[in-house]
Amino acid sequence: MRSRVKSSPVKSSRGRFYAVRMSYLFDLAFTRLDRALSRRREFADAWAAYIAPHPWNAELSAMSADTFEIRVRTDTPAPASLGLAFSDWLAALRAALDNGLYAWVAAETGQDPPPDAGKLQFPIATTPADFRNQSRRLANAPTYIVAALEKAQPYQSPYGPESNLLYWLHELARVDRHRRLHLGLGRVSGHRVQVGVPLGTTVTFDTSIQPYAPVNETLTIARFTTSQPLSASDIMFNPGVSIDPEIQEWASFELDGQRVSLHERMFRTEIHMRNHLENMAFFVNVTPPGGFRTFDPEDPSDDSVAAAVISADQ
Repeated sequence: MRSRVKSSPVKSSRGRFYAVRMSYLFDLAFTRLDRALSRRREFADAWAAYIAPHPWNAELSAMSADTFEIRVRTDTPAPASLGLAFSDWLAALRAALDNGLYAWVAAETGQDPPPDAGKLQFPIATTPADFRNQSRRLANAPTYIVAALEKAQPYQSPYGPESNLLYWLHELARVDRHRRLHLGLGRVSGHRVQVGVPLGTTVTFDTSIQPYAPVNETLTIARFTTSQPLSASDIMFNPGVSIDPEIQEWASFELDGQRVSLHERMFRTEIHMRNHLENMAFFVNVTPPGGFRTFDPEDPSDDSVAAAVISADQ
Protein backbone atom coordinates (compact mmCIF):
# COMPACT_ATOMS: atom_id res chain seq x y z
CA MET A 1 0.00 0.00 0.00
CA ARG A 2 2.99 2.31 0.51
CA SER A 3 3.58 4.60 -2.47
CA ARG A 4 4.47 8.07 -1.21
CA VAL A 5 6.74 9.92 1.21
CA LYS A 6 5.41 10.21 4.73
CA SER A 7 3.92 13.47 5.97
CA SER A 8 6.32 15.78 7.81
CA PRO A 9 5.73 16.00 11.57
CA VAL A 10 4.23 19.26 12.87
CA LYS A 11 6.30 20.94 15.62
CA SER A 12 3.97 23.63 17.03
CA SER A 13 2.14 23.04 20.35
CA ARG A 14 -1.10 22.77 18.41
CA GLY A 15 0.64 20.39 16.03
CA ARG A 16 1.86 18.23 18.92
CA PHE A 17 -1.69 18.01 20.31
CA TYR A 18 -2.95 17.14 16.86
CA ALA A 19 -0.28 14.43 16.50
CA VAL A 20 -1.24 12.91 19.86
CA ARG A 21 -4.90 12.97 18.86
CA MET A 22 -4.22 11.22 15.55
CA SER A 23 -2.02 8.64 17.25
CA TYR A 24 -4.86 7.98 19.69
CA LEU A 25 -7.28 7.34 16.82
CA PHE A 26 -4.89 4.76 15.39
CA ASP A 27 -4.44 3.21 18.85
CA LEU A 28 -8.19 2.60 18.93
CA ALA A 29 -8.02 0.82 15.58
CA PHE A 30 -5.18 -1.42 16.77
CA THR A 31 -7.15 -2.17 19.93
CA ARG A 32 -9.72 -3.80 17.65
CA LEU A 33 -7.00 -6.19 16.50
CA ASP A 34 -6.28 -7.11 20.12
CA ARG A 35 -9.98 -7.79 20.49
CA ALA A 36 -9.87 -10.12 17.48
CA LEU A 37 -7.00 -12.09 19.01
CA SER A 38 -8.97 -12.61 22.23
CA ARG A 39 -11.99 -13.76 20.21
CA ARG A 40 -9.79 -16.28 18.37
CA ARG A 41 -8.72 -17.67 21.72
CA GLU A 42 -12.34 -17.77 22.81
CA PHE A 43 -13.08 -19.76 19.65
CA ALA A 44 -10.27 -22.21 20.54
CA ASP A 45 -11.67 -22.63 24.06
CA ALA A 46 -15.18 -23.30 22.70
CA TRP A 47 -13.74 -25.89 20.31
CA ALA A 48 -11.82 -27.63 23.11
CA ALA A 49 -15.00 -27.83 25.22
CA TYR A 50 -16.96 -29.18 22.25
CA ILE A 51 -14.55 -32.01 21.38
CA ALA A 52 -13.89 -33.10 24.99
CA PRO A 53 -16.80 -35.62 25.01
CA HIS A 54 -15.86 -36.90 21.49
CA PRO A 55 -18.80 -35.69 19.37
CA TRP A 56 -17.91 -37.94 16.39
CA ASN A 57 -18.08 -41.66 15.84
CA ALA A 58 -16.74 -44.00 13.16
CA GLU A 59 -18.73 -46.81 11.55
CA LEU A 60 -18.13 -49.57 9.04
CA SER A 61 -20.85 -50.12 6.42
CA ALA A 62 -21.15 -52.97 3.89
CA MET A 63 -21.89 -51.65 0.40
CA SER A 64 -21.87 -55.16 -1.09
CA ALA A 65 -20.52 -58.59 -0.15
CA ASP A 66 -16.95 -57.43 -0.82
CA THR A 67 -17.09 -53.61 -0.71
CA PHE A 68 -17.07 -51.58 2.51
CA GLU A 69 -16.94 -47.95 3.63
CA ILE A 70 -15.64 -46.39 6.81
CA ARG A 71 -17.50 -43.20 7.70
CA VAL A 72 -17.13 -40.55 10.36
CA ARG A 73 -20.48 -39.45 11.77
CA THR A 74 -21.27 -36.30 13.75
CA ASP A 75 -23.26 -37.29 16.83
CA THR A 76 -23.41 -33.82 18.39
CA PRO A 77 -23.42 -30.64 16.24
CA ALA A 78 -21.06 -27.83 17.21
CA PRO A 79 -22.58 -25.34 19.68
CA ALA A 80 -23.64 -21.82 18.75
CA SER A 81 -20.88 -20.48 21.02
CA LEU A 82 -18.37 -21.51 18.35
CA GLY A 83 -20.16 -19.47 15.68
CA LEU A 84 -20.62 -16.53 18.04
CA ALA A 85 -16.90 -16.35 18.84
CA PHE A 86 -16.10 -16.48 15.11
CA SER A 87 -18.69 -13.77 14.45
CA ASP A 88 -17.11 -11.49 17.05
CA TRP A 89 -13.67 -12.16 15.53
CA LEU A 90 -14.89 -11.10 12.08
CA ALA A 91 -16.58 -7.99 13.44
CA ALA A 92 -13.46 -6.88 15.32
CA LEU A 93 -11.25 -7.20 12.21
CA ARG A 94 -13.71 -5.45 9.92
CA ALA A 95 -14.12 -2.62 12.43
CA ALA A 96 -10.33 -2.32 12.75
CA LEU A 97 -10.02 -1.58 9.03
CA ASP A 98 -12.83 0.98 9.12
CA ASN A 99 -11.40 2.64 12.23
CA GLY A 100 -7.96 2.72 10.62
CA LEU A 101 -9.30 4.41 7.50
CA TYR A 102 -11.11 6.97 9.66
CA ALA A 103 -7.86 7.75 11.52
CA TRP A 104 -5.92 7.96 8.25
CA VAL A 105 -8.31 10.42 6.62
CA ALA A 106 -8.59 12.45 9.84
CA ALA A 107 -4.80 12.69 10.11
CA GLU A 108 -4.36 13.66 6.47
CA THR A 109 -7.13 16.27 6.42
CA GLY A 110 -6.44 17.60 9.92
CA GLN A 111 -10.10 17.22 10.82
CA ASP A 112 -11.76 14.97 13.40
CA PRO A 113 -14.34 14.08 12.33
CA PRO A 114 -13.03 14.20 8.75
CA PRO A 115 -15.23 15.21 5.79
CA ASP A 116 -18.10 12.77 5.15
CA ALA A 117 -17.10 10.78 8.23
CA GLY A 118 -20.39 8.89 8.15
CA LYS A 119 -19.62 7.50 4.71
CA LEU A 120 -16.10 6.29 5.40
CA GLN A 121 -15.69 2.54 5.05
CA PHE A 122 -12.66 0.53 4.04
CA PRO A 123 -13.57 -0.71 0.54
CA ILE A 124 -13.15 -4.39 -0.32
CA ALA A 125 -13.88 -5.06 -3.99
CA THR A 126 -13.60 -8.03 -6.34
CA THR A 127 -13.58 -6.01 -9.60
CA PRO A 128 -12.44 -2.54 -10.70
CA ALA A 129 -16.08 -1.58 -11.30
CA ASP A 130 -16.97 -2.66 -7.79
CA PHE A 131 -14.14 -0.53 -6.39
CA ARG A 132 -15.25 2.52 -8.38
CA ASN A 133 -18.73 2.08 -6.97
CA GLN A 134 -17.52 1.72 -3.38
CA SER A 135 -15.03 4.57 -3.69
CA ARG A 136 -17.91 7.03 -4.12
CA ARG A 137 -18.03 6.95 -0.32
CA LEU A 138 -14.50 8.37 -0.39
CA ALA A 139 -15.24 11.33 -2.66
CA ASN A 140 -13.84 13.82 -0.13
CA ALA A 141 -10.88 11.72 0.97
CA PRO A 142 -7.42 12.63 -0.37
CA THR A 143 -6.91 11.10 -3.79
CA TYR A 144 -3.68 9.36 -2.82
CA ILE A 145 -5.59 7.46 -0.12
CA VAL A 146 -8.10 6.21 -2.66
CA ALA A 147 -5.27 5.21 -5.01
CA ALA A 148 -3.45 3.35 -2.21
CA LEU A 149 -6.62 1.53 -1.20
CA GLU A 150 -7.17 0.40 -4.78
CA LYS A 151 -3.74 -1.22 -4.85
CA ALA A 152 -4.74 -3.36 -1.86
CA GLN A 153 -7.96 -4.72 -3.37
CA PRO A 154 -8.57 -8.48 -3.75
CA TYR A 155 -8.94 -8.18 -7.54
CA GLN A 156 -5.30 -7.11 -7.69
CA SER A 157 -4.18 -10.55 -6.51
CA PRO A 158 -2.45 -12.51 -9.31
CA TYR A 159 -4.26 -15.66 -8.15
CA GLY A 160 -7.71 -14.10 -8.15
CA PRO A 161 -9.82 -12.44 -5.44
CA GLU A 162 -10.56 -15.68 -3.60
CA SER A 163 -6.87 -16.12 -2.81
CA ASN A 164 -6.92 -12.83 -0.89
CA LEU A 165 -7.67 -12.71 2.85
CA LEU A 166 -9.41 -9.33 2.52
CA TYR A 167 -11.90 -11.00 0.19
CA TRP A 168 -12.67 -13.68 2.75
CA LEU A 169 -12.98 -11.21 5.59
CA HIS A 170 -15.53 -9.28 3.56
CA GLU A 171 -17.49 -12.33 2.40
CA LEU A 172 -17.58 -14.05 5.76
CA ALA A 173 -18.57 -10.86 7.59
CA ARG A 174 -21.30 -10.19 5.01
CA VAL A 175 -22.80 -13.66 5.49
CA ASP A 176 -22.57 -13.25 9.26
CA ARG A 177 -24.34 -9.87 9.23
CA HIS A 178 -27.04 -10.46 6.66
CA ARG A 179 -27.79 -14.19 6.55
CA ARG A 180 -26.97 -16.31 9.55
CA LEU A 181 -24.39 -17.28 12.14
CA HIS A 182 -21.50 -19.25 10.66
CA LEU A 183 -21.60 -23.01 11.17
CA GLY A 184 -18.71 -24.52 13.07
CA LEU A 185 -17.88 -28.12 12.28
CA GLY A 186 -15.01 -30.58 12.19
CA ARG A 187 -12.63 -31.20 9.33
CA VAL A 188 -10.51 -34.32 8.86
CA SER A 189 -6.90 -33.16 9.05
CA GLY A 190 -5.11 -36.49 9.59
CA HIS A 191 -5.89 -39.89 8.11
CA ARG A 192 -4.37 -43.35 8.67
CA VAL A 193 -7.03 -46.04 8.38
CA GLN A 194 -6.14 -49.57 9.48
CA VAL A 195 -8.20 -52.63 8.58
CA GLY A 196 -7.99 -56.18 9.94
CA VAL A 197 -9.48 -59.06 7.90
CA PRO A 198 -9.40 -62.85 8.16
CA LEU A 199 -6.16 -64.61 7.23
CA GLY A 200 -5.81 -65.13 3.48
CA THR A 201 -7.97 -62.12 2.57
CA THR A 202 -6.46 -59.11 0.81
CA VAL A 203 -7.76 -55.53 0.89
CA THR A 204 -7.68 -52.92 -1.89
CA PHE A 205 -8.42 -49.29 -1.02
CA ASP A 206 -10.24 -46.93 -3.38
CA THR A 207 -7.80 -44.06 -3.91
CA SER A 208 -10.51 -41.77 -5.30
CA ILE A 209 -11.89 -41.12 -1.81
CA GLN A 210 -10.97 -37.65 -0.51
CA PRO A 211 -11.02 -37.86 3.29
CA TYR A 212 -9.57 -34.42 4.06
CA ALA A 213 -12.89 -32.61 4.11
CA PRO A 214 -15.45 -31.10 6.50
CA VAL A 215 -17.69 -33.50 8.37
CA ASN A 216 -21.19 -32.10 7.89
CA GLU A 217 -23.25 -35.08 9.09
CA THR A 218 -21.26 -38.01 7.74
CA LEU A 219 -18.05 -38.26 5.73
CA THR A 220 -16.67 -41.31 3.97
CA ILE A 221 -12.99 -41.51 4.86
CA ALA A 222 -12.21 -44.86 3.22
CA ARG A 223 -13.68 -47.37 0.79
CA PHE A 224 -12.14 -50.77 0.17
CA THR A 225 -12.83 -54.13 -1.45
CA THR A 226 -11.89 -57.54 -0.11
CA SER A 227 -10.63 -60.48 -2.15
CA GLN A 228 -13.55 -62.59 -0.92
CA PRO A 229 -17.05 -61.90 0.42
CA LEU A 230 -17.11 -60.96 4.10
CA SER A 231 -19.54 -59.86 6.74
CA ALA A 232 -18.90 -56.50 8.39
CA SER A 233 -18.55 -58.36 11.67
CA ASP A 234 -15.50 -60.19 10.24
CA ILE A 235 -13.62 -56.89 9.84
CA MET A 236 -11.80 -54.88 12.49
CA PHE A 237 -10.87 -51.27 11.77
CA ASN A 238 -9.23 -48.20 13.24
CA PRO A 239 -10.28 -44.92 11.54
CA GLY A 240 -7.02 -43.21 12.53
CA VAL A 241 -8.33 -39.69 11.92
CA SER A 242 -7.56 -36.32 13.46
CA ILE A 243 -10.29 -33.67 13.31
CA ASP A 244 -9.68 -29.91 13.44
CA PRO A 245 -12.17 -27.02 13.59
CA GLU A 246 -13.60 -25.58 10.38
CA ILE A 247 -16.05 -22.93 9.25
CA GLN A 248 -18.27 -24.28 6.50
CA GLU A 249 -18.22 -21.19 4.24
CA TRP A 250 -14.41 -20.89 4.48
CA ALA A 251 -13.56 -24.54 3.88
CA SER A 252 -12.64 -24.07 0.21
CA PHE A 253 -9.83 -21.56 0.85
CA GLU A 254 -6.33 -22.47 -0.35
CA LEU A 255 -3.06 -20.63 0.22
CA ASP A 256 -0.51 -21.09 -2.57
CA GLY A 257 -2.49 -24.10 -3.73
CA GLN A 258 -2.41 -25.73 -0.28
CA ARG A 259 -5.14 -26.14 2.28
CA VAL A 260 -4.28 -24.56 5.61
CA SER A 261 -5.88 -25.06 9.00
CA LEU A 262 -8.57 -22.71 10.26
CA HIS A 263 -6.29 -21.61 13.09
CA GLU A 264 -3.57 -20.69 10.59
CA ARG A 265 -6.07 -18.82 8.40
CA MET A 266 -7.36 -16.81 11.35
CA PHE A 267 -3.84 -16.00 12.54
CA ARG A 268 -2.65 -14.98 9.06
CA THR A 269 -5.76 -12.82 8.60
CA GLU A 270 -4.95 -10.93 11.80
CA ILE A 271 -1.37 -10.37 10.61
CA HIS A 272 -2.53 -9.09 7.21
CA MET A 273 -5.05 -6.73 8.80
CA ARG A 274 -2.29 -5.41 11.06
CA ASN A 275 -0.17 -4.89 7.96
CA HIS A 276 -2.94 -2.76 6.42
CA LEU A 277 -3.26 -0.70 9.62
CA GLU A 278 0.49 -0.25 9.90
CA ASN A 279 0.62 1.03 6.32
CA MET A 280 -2.14 3.55 7.03
CA ALA A 281 -0.28 4.77 10.12
CA PHE A 282 3.02 4.93 8.21
CA PHE A 283 1.59 7.36 5.67
CA VAL A 284 0.87 9.96 8.36
CA ASN A 285 3.93 9.50 10.58
CA VAL A 286 2.19 7.55 13.33
CA THR A 287 3.98 4.68 15.08
CA PRO A 288 1.59 1.81 15.92
CA PRO A 289 1.38 0.33 19.42
CA GLY A 290 4.26 -2.11 19.67
CA GLY A 291 5.95 -0.54 16.64
CA PHE A 292 5.98 -1.70 13.05
CA ARG A 293 5.85 -5.48 13.18
CA THR A 294 4.93 -6.48 9.62
CA PHE A 295 7.41 -4.41 7.59
CA ASP A 296 10.49 -2.25 7.99
CA PRO A 297 9.45 1.43 7.86
CA GLU A 298 13.04 2.40 7.05
CA ASP A 299 12.90 0.39 3.84
CA PRO A 300 10.07 1.70 1.60
CA SER A 301 10.62 -1.19 -0.82
CA ASP A 302 9.80 -3.75 1.86
CA ASP A 303 6.25 -4.93 1.15
CA SER A 304 6.60 -8.19 3.04
CA VAL A 305 4.66 -9.48 5.99
CA ALA A 306 7.50 -10.20 8.34
CA ALA A 307 7.83 -13.76 9.58
CA ALA A 308 9.23 -12.35 12.81
CA VAL A 309 5.75 -11.28 13.82
CA ILE A 310 4.87 -14.93 14.47
CA SER A 311 5.27 -15.30 18.20
CA ALA A 312 3.90 -17.07 21.24
CA ASP A 313 0.68 -15.12 20.69
CA GLN A 314 -0.09 -17.40 17.74
